[in-house]
Amino acid sequence: MICFNLKWWGVAAAVLLCFVPGAFAGSSLTMTGAGNNVMGGVYVGPYSATVNGVATTVICDDFKDDSVIGHTWNVTTNNFSTLGSALWGNQTVAYEQAAWLTLQMLSLSGNSSNNTQVGYLSFAIWSIFDKAALNGLNSTQLAGVNIWINKIPTNLTLSQFSNFVILTPQGCTNGPGSCPGQEFLEVIMPEGGAAASYLLIAWLACLGAVLLRSWRRMQEASPSLS
Repeated sequence: MICFNLKWWGVAAAVLLCFVPGAFAGSSLTMTGAGNNVMGGVYVGPYSATVNGVATTVICDDFKDDSVIGHTWNVTTNNFSTLGSALWGNQTVAYEQAAWLTLQMLSLSGNSSNNTQVGYLSFAIWSIFDKAALNGLNSTQLAGVNIWINKIPTNLTLSQFSNFVILTPQGCTNGPGSCPGQEFLEVIMPEGGAAASYLLIAWLACLGAVLLRSWRRMQEASPSLS
């Protein structure tokens, strides 16, 4: 068994951290599009945005604030283990429910025949955090929203949504309703898997370098056979 001294483990850790994506770092979000699906007088998404200049699809969970196309604001990127800094606080069950509804919305979006259901899903997400979001809907629309709410499984777990991030606006001086933009949910698509692969490769390369150095040291310390 080869033992590494702490100095070289520190180097390995430093190299590894250089490749860790900034999942919890501050980012800038620019709203680039709201689609053309309208229900209750508002665009229901999914919406288009760029995060640090990278185009992505986002789902809004924040009916109390407003976003304007072309506007940029700073966000904190959270996952479900850092909900304390999310807009709605440490509401694990609520965020799990919103994430599940988000997946249903994304599976239906892109086909105009599903626009009504996508609208119901959007209002269902908003209503989880703010019941007042439903005030502008008619009875038929309210019934449609409630159908989706009642479909939410009761056995959701955090592990089901490990590929979600929560883009929480910074500068909310008085909580929801005082933000420079809305909070959005984003599903990290397979590109995130590529990033994880790069991280693993970087770690293996670093580990290989440490092993090689240790092997060379042992060779130098071994008595000559000649």
